[in-house]
Amino acid sequence: MDFLDFLYESEPKASKNSFGENVDDAVVVSEKKTLMQLLSFMTMEGDFPINVRIGSQIFDYHSFLKLDMVPGQHMEANLYLIIDALDPAIGNLRIRKSSSVVIRMSTKRYNLEFVVNYIDLYRSNIFKLSFPETILIRTEKRSSVRVSIDKKWSLTANLTRDAGITFPVKLMNISSGGIYFKPPSKLPTLLDGGNVVCHFKWKSQNIVCNTSAAIIQNAIVDEVLYYRCRFQFEQYDISMRDLEALVATAQLRQIRRRKELYKDFKTPTEVGDSNNKAGKKKKK
Repeated sequence: MDFLDFLYESEPKASKNSFGENVDDAVVVSEKKTLMQLLSFMTMEGDFPINVRIGSQIFDYHSFLKLDMVPGQHMEANLYLIIDALDPAIGNLRIRKSSSVVIRMSTKRYNLEFVVNYIDLYRSNIFKLSFPETILIRTEKRSSVRVSIDKKWSLTANLTRDAGITFPVKLMNISSGGIYFKPPSKLPTLLDGGNVVCHFKWKSQNIVCNTSAAIIQNAIVDEVLYYRCRFQFEQYDISMRDLEALVATAQLRQIRRRKELYKDFKTPTEVGDSNNKAGKKKKK
């Protein structure tokens, strides 16, 4: 049993998550010392990948988290969040005006979720956030992980409606479970529950995939219309294997991109320690 197992078995049950939604498999951690231990445990090996939701928006952004402990603060801590890789990049501005920021961290067995507030801009790509008052721990039930699509990739998508009309869409993210996309401006409204066929082509990776799907949700964000659709499979066949290859490739590309962007990420404390060490070497 590791630390997360211990907390999940010993902490009080929670009835709602950060959005007020009912949950039936969650516990809540609220004791400050335990919160510190938990975040230290999660970030002990360096930068921890996270998902970020700003206010009531439906976009999920991606970044890395580090815990910076300020000496003499009696279990106080500052969280510094790198925002440079957010897709869409407008999140770098929106977080500064947000009323709340929801952060999600995931392991193979658990999901952690907590709400923090924006405090200050440390430097151009690092944001200082408040220390959470509570952390919700849930068992991992997701079967798919969403990957934000980099506009530099040569991945294209077209959808065909039941009526036979085919049109291009702008992919926002993709997983083995479905896609989130922006349709062309002149497209008539797609109805929830409607069936489509998704056609993916990733020329540089030599991947072509055609998959049946159903529209499950639409949303308007900043006066722009977006849709979600869920892939439909009757059996494990060639189309499903092709789709898994596409999603796995996108995940690998995203991981490599993040590592490159965040390889030099240091918290203010780490920067100060480095400067002190450099100063001592000069004196010698």
